[in-house]
Amino acid sequence: MTSSRAPDSVRANPRAQLAAEFLHGTGLEIGAADDAGRLEEVDNESVDFLVVDRFPEYYEDPVGTIEMHLCKLRPGGVLLYAVSHTPDALRLFMRCREQSDSFEFEAIRRSGVENIVVLRKRDVPAAVAVRADEPALPDSGPPTSEARIPLSALRARLDAGSEGARWSVDFGGTTGRSLVQTAGSAIEFPLRLDAPVRFSAQAILVDHDWRDSRGAIRPSVAIVDQNGERRELWSASLVCAQDGGELDPVRVECDLPATTRSLQLGVEKLPSPQGTTVGRVLWLDTQIVDLAAPCGEPEPVAGESAPVPATEAGRDAPLFSVLTPVHNPPVAMLEDALWSVRRQSFADWELCLCDDGSTDPDVIATLQRHVEEDGRIRLVRRAHAGGISVATNAALELARGEYIALLDHDDWLEPDALEAIAEMVGADPSLDMLYSDEDVVADGQRIGLALKPDWSPEAFCSVMYTCHVGVYRRELAAGLGGFRPEFDGAQDYDFVLRLIEQTDRIGHIPRFLYHWRAHARSAAGTDEAKPFAYPAGRRAISAHLERTGRTAEVQFGAPLGNYRVQHEVDPSLTVAIVLALGPEGPPPEALTEVARSWTTQLHPAWEVILAAPRATLQRYSYAVQAGGVDRSRITAIPAEPMADPITALGSACAATRADQLVLMQLPAIGLTHDWMTRLAGYCTDPAIGAAGAVVLASDGRIEHAGVAVSGGLPLFLAHGFDRIPWIPVALNLSAVTGVVATRRETFERLGGLRSELGELALVDYCLRARGAGLRVVTIADARLRAIADARATNDLTAIWRLRQAWGSAVLDPYYNPGYLQDGGDFLMRPGLFGKLGAPEHSAPRPEIRTEAGFPP
Repeated sequence: MTSSRAPDSVRANPRAQLAAEFLHGTGLEIGAADDAGRLEEVDNESVDFLVVDRFPEYYEDPVGTIEMHLCKLRPGGVLLYAVSHTPDALRLFMRCREQSDSFEFEAIRRSGVENIVVLRKRDVPAAVAVRADEPALPDSGPPTSEARIPLSALRARLDAGSEGARWSVDFGGTTGRSLVQTAGSAIEFPLRLDAPVRFSAQAILVDHDWRDSRGAIRPSVAIVDQNGERRELWSASLVCAQDGGELDPVRVECDLPATTRSLQLGVEKLPSPQGTTVGRVLWLDTQIVDLAAPCGEPEPVAGESAPVPATEAGRDAPLFSVLTPVHNPPVAMLEDALWSVRRQSFADWELCLCDDGSTDPDVIATLQRHVEEDGRIRLVRRAHAGGISVATNAALELARGEYIALLDHDDWLEPDALEAIAEMVGADPSLDMLYSDEDVVADGQRIGLALKPDWSPEAFCSVMYTCHVGVYRRELAAGLGGFRPEFDGAQDYDFVLRLIEQTDRIGHIPRFLYHWRAHARSAAGTDEAKPFAYPAGRRAISAHLERTGRTAEVQFGAPLGNYRVQHEVDPSLTVAIVLALGPEGPPPEALTEVARSWTTQLHPAWEVILAAPRATLQRYSYAVQAGGVDRSRITAIPAEPMADPITALGSACAATRADQLVLMQLPAIGLTHDWMTRLAGYCTDPAIGAAGAVVLASDGRIEHAGVAVSGGLPLFLAHGFDRIPWIPVALNLSAVTGVVATRRETFERLGGLRSELGELALVDYCLRARGAGLRVVTIADARLRAIADARATNDLTAIWRLRQAWGSAVLDPYYNPGYLQDGGDFLMRPGLFGKLGAPEHSAPRPEIRTEAGFPP
């Protein structure tokens, strides 16, 4: 097919008009999926254009298909797609653009009942193109010579009308991440630059507004410089369809000078004689780009986790013994559980059942029928119910597998659950325990999702989060004596607490392999179902701490099932609150309220190390004394006027011999009476390198709650949120900032803070602590509030240096990969899970493998 400029007679037809404008040279037109095989005969980079009809409806992997089509084009070639006139079909291309730099939008036009989308392939070497059979790159984007930071990874000012700075995602899998901003709002991102950068984005009207509303709206991009002057760099008028607008994304590109102190996104309505009703703009593909930033990709630092390649489970894969205690469950639920094992894609399993005195004849008959139908199912019966621990131990005695897996009698497994587990064991045969993500299901609908971190010891002492599906080496389980009846209700919690005293070889599979059914008789359905479980859990944690030599009180947390470990702290342990203030620091009187809150702390042995320029040092010292801090507790350190805050903070740390340091990046008022004791208690554990508190803004929203480092980007978790989005009171993280406690000995051994990392020096310190084999923890109920003028700043130079120092390939072990990895807001990836379906009771009997010694 060859195209040249079409005559004017076609210009009344939008499709023909776009074809005439963009299709030149030699190309190919294909139809639906049954026509796609023709592309296999087309060499890469051999055609100038492709025309594809009815695209999204016919492809399982639309994003991968676009990339495959691009591979066939020469650089600068054009793709012309005819797509349905639906928001999802159109916004699919926005999603693809977020993941790929390989094309640009040329046009989107309405043509009858469809839309025509035109893309142009960027002029890049063929080696950069992604083949359709290659795995998708991480959300952080492909490696390039440019430094790119998604705007979603940056922190917005909480006092600048940024309530609208909420990033949304379409769970149908086509939209990806976008920022919806309403008219009249201003979103401000404080920046620190040492060279000009570029802001790029696309602006478009929200679909509903474009189709159904009237009027126009004006998005804009502006900066505020170091003198406080505002300058608008870009604006456009977006018009709704009824007033002649078209759903074309408007490309936004503007250069921000090095003097920029904040980036502002604004939206205002434009007057319309018919009345303006358009009120929202969608920002897509928002990025900060620095073409001059370094682009090297060093090897991950020792101690950092890296993805483990999966290995195919073969005939030498271990045998799994699935243990299921049974006592009078609803028969339909029992059938689901049993069939979920029988239909596993991995066949080297045995199902060890213990009927714990069931009295329902249908349950008894169901168990017997399955035993007769499948030789891999083994059953032991108890005349009288002994409880879940006794029944599980009886099933354990039947087990012959290398690993045991626990399945409740009313839940079910994903069809490839054991295969996924076998792959991880094949990749690392030393693993002694594995667990997966899970969901909670009621009446055939998901009502809860548990996206879990990799192994987090501090979180586990706060809540039994590993839960389902739990897989354990049988030899270890038997050596521990199995499950203890005195902990029934929390018997698995007690079991794992004893197991982790023997091993730390624990793996996490970040997939939903287990479906936990919520109903009136299950703990997933109601807290009242098993009230005895909560005191049993507290006793299990207390016993574990005692066995491991830790003195602490275990308290009930909220909600039920969560616990608060209050470590005992020696009153003689000395703590130094270290604070460095620059020439533009807060007014001295602001420190008085801060200091007054410190005096209410329960721990008696603390001091203040205060660094500031000589011109303000004495006034700051007097302000601290005015808050009730005795002068003998204060050490004032003069700092050079031009010294950066991190250098000054490091100098202040050198002036104390306290056992522990509390590094304050900003003055903060203590809100909880025991925040200092909470931090100090965790830091007395020699395995903890740093402990962080939660720091709130003046309006109560979160400023600091820990940092995930994914793809080299620091993602400030829950920034701007009204509440902590996770359950554990304590949670291991990659880094903590704001208010951070650490042992002085650890601080000195690691070499202190590196000033070249700027405001991310504490992130870097925590990563070095983790590289030294130490853990980092954030304590959700240790809370402080930043004084009013303390605002987060996005130090882009520091971000790029952090990325350069630590690499950009490693995913954060504690921030589940099911979350989008370009923001710390816990938004799930589109298309994270498929259709939910319980096993069919009438399913045909699966083929029985006999190689492992099980007769059919």
